[in-house]
Amino acid sequence: MVYNEPRKLNKTINFIEKADKVKMKVECEIKAHKLGQGKDGTISQLENFYKDIELMIESKSHIPSYPRAIVDSWDFNSELGKQLLDLYEVYKKLS
Repeated sequence: MVYNEPRKLNKTINFIEKADKVKMKVECEIKAHKLGQGKDGTISQLENFYKDIELMIESKSHIPSYPRAIVDSWDFNSELGKQLLDLYEVYKKLS
């Protein structure tokens, strides 16, 4: 058990760092949409994704809604979509 604690802490720290970077990119996309230059999703969708990320940081038991929305409706080549899905994969491994 002692060996798992530092690894788990490192994984959590890495997840939080990655989540913060993705949150910043979501914020940038929201701003781009407000300027009429957004590429991915809608403002309300992005705001909900942002909230999901915050809840993921706070709780390891939160089930985010965004992966399904991205897979079902976003462009397959969306860089932000890929980053959001990657973040979800990292999050699943924390549990």
